[in-house]
Amino acid sequence: MTPAATRAVTLRDVAERAGVSTAATSQALNDRGNLRPETRARIKAVAAELGYSPNRSAAALRGGRTMSVGFVMSDTPEDDAAERRALRRTRQLNALVRASAAHGFAVTVLPDSRPDLVQRAQIDVLYFPDPADDRAVLREAVTRGVPVVANDLYIAGAAGLSIRTGYDSAVRAALALLADAGAERIGLLVDESEVPRDQIGESAYLAWTAVRSRTPIVARVDPGRRRLAREVRTLLDAGADAIFSFCEEGPEIYLQLEATGRVIPRDLQLVALCTTDCALNDRLGITHVCVHPELAAETMFARLGEVSGSEPRVIDLPWEIVRGSTTR
Repeated sequence: MTPAATRAVTLRDVAERAGVSTAATSQALNDRGNLRPETRARIKAVAAELGYSPNRSAAALRGGRTMSVGFVMSDTPEDDAAERRALRRTRQLNALVRASAAHGFAVTVLPDSRPDLVQRAQIDVLYFPDPADDRAVLREAVTRGVPVVANDLYIAGAAGLSIRTGYDSAVRAALALLADAGAERIGLLVDESEVPRDQIGESAYLAWTAVRSRTPIVARVDPGRRRLAREVRTLLDAGADAIFSFCEEGPEIYLQLEATGRVIPRDLQLVALCTTDCALNDRLGITHVCVHPELAAETMFARLGEVSGSEPRVIDLPWEIVRGSTTR
């Protein structure tokens, strides 16, 4: 998935077009180093052609000591729930590696149980992707004055960014869409976990139903998805006439509903959350609400230079609803 907005040209884009390293590109654009005059001129010409402008935020980070971003990784034992979280975290790490490389930074991975490594790593900024992880590393970074970037978490007294990934807004928009289509009893499928993302989704659903004096119908799916079919039936037996799948299993739920005769393909009776590949939802004509946690890393580089004072700046990532096709 990509957002509608056009991605800004990065230092890496210029380097790739010019056929040189990002280090050489940085030297050319900042009139440093021992590059040959013709190489320096060629790089500057490519930068002008692409419309590259220096990233002030990245430049501010380069005033630090190490040109390194710390990424907090959970080292808890693996189970079904941990595996699903690990997959999301891997996508976030990959996004951070790409964004960091584009801005000339390296990534240092820190286990969440080792706050002592913050001092040894001498990172310029700490990226905390999952609020469910142990926060010892985060607290150590705050104590040492290291700027912190955190997803869906506000760290009072810390310089940095609080990046809201949009789950709350996405839930409310999806429920409003189903209600506008005539749904009276909207059921929620959510992961059975204490992960903040799922708590955000369920809290938004409960608040939405309370404001509208609707009876909430919630079914929780186990991490291994062994109870998915049973929980779908639970919602239907409880009288749900529409389902919002916050657990992202839209295609499988749709096929189950269609098999029971409870869904007419062109009816809007199912909306699914989507954070990765929307292709199958698109092929089935499922309306899905897309959030973009993978944009957090690039947002960090684009906005960190705006941070000042001792409180984090709050940034909202984009999200959108993709309407399913009425014909298949």
